[in-house]
Amino acid sequence: MAVFIHYMSFSLAFLAAATLLQLAGNAAASATAVDLCKVSDFQDLCRSVTKGATDPTKATELSITALLSETTHVREVAKSLGKSQELDVCNEEIDDAIDKVNGALQFLKSHDISGLNNHLSAVLTDFVTCDDAYEETGKKSPFAKIAKTAKEMASNCLALASQIH
Repeated sequence: MAVFIHYMSFSLAFLAAATLLQLAGNAAASATAVDLCKVSDFQDLCRSVTKGATDPTKATELSITALLSETTHVREVAKSLGKSQELDVCNEEIDDAIDKVNGALQFLKSHDISGLNNHLSAVLTDFVTCDDAYEETGKKSPFAKIAKTAKEMASNCLALASQIH
């Protein structure tokens, strides 16, 4: 009888340990599956913007909204810098980027992933065109640092959008 109770205790302990390991494994798998920012190039920035969202559409919406805010900030800085040929190009490109970000939100809401990706890619192109305007004249862009964040956010938006099915 003592042997039977010993085996029974061992079996229950083994079952409990196996169950805990299974639960831990499921929790780890869930935590990994929920990290939508894992595919982005700027993961910390992505996570700070998406705030733990687990739905790719919601995470993309949060990221695009943050990109709109950041791009609007870049525009305010650019407009405050005075006048130059390079700034004129940048102001046009940044205005276009804001239009594209707003368009991206509309494409997201209508579930047009192709239009969404096209608009987000165009936002990156707008910022690169602004950079190029300064590079071609040999001047350093006065707002390159803040535009860098907007470019990183646009890149993250594309990475998040790639997970929408």
